[in-house]
Amino acid sequence: MQFATVAEVRNGLSRYLARARKRREPIVVTHHGKPYALIQPLSESDLEMLDWKGLAERRLRDAWEGEDDALYDDL
Repeated sequence: MQFATVAEVRNGLSRYLARARKRREPIVVTHHGKPYALIQPLSESDLEMLDWKGLAERRLRDAWEGEDDALYDDL
C-alpha cells in the first residue's frame, strides 16, 4: 500500500490512477498526515457488490427526509 498527500495526487492524478490499476495497489491519500481518501482499482463486479444505485437512493431519501412536500402540491 502506498501513501500520497492530497497535493501529490492533485499534481499527478493520472500517474496515481495508472499505478493503482497496473499494480492492483491501493493508494491512501493523506491530508495533514491523516488518511483522507482511497484510490483503489475497481472492476465491474466490485461496482455490483458496492450497490451504488442503492446507496444513491438512500442518500437522496435521507437528504429529503422531513422536507415539506407542500412546495410540490401546485405542480
